[in-house]
Amino acid sequence: MEEGINVLLCNARQAVRHRYQRCQNQIRKSPTTAVLGAVAAGYLLQRLPVRAILVTQVCVLSALAPPALFLFGAAKLYEFLQWRELAGRK
Repeated sequence: MEEGINVLLCNARQAVRHRYQRCQNQIRKSPTTAVLGAVAAGYLLQRLPVRAILVTQVCVLSALAPPALFLFGAAKLYEFLQWRELAGRK
């Protein structure tokens, strides 16, 4: 299992390195387009209501956390009861 994870990480690292090199080559080919794209992205990020988005995410997560924890607890209780039943049969 550890070998599989290492292979997966190595493949991901190579893919990121390849995309990074492609990005660098594209910037070298057309620096003006890259600068204009960066300025546009910066402007859009500045205009986004980041605080409102974060507050909304926190509200949604706090509303969904209790049911998710209840379901997780119920699943663990079910596993425990199954394990106990199997142990009792032996």
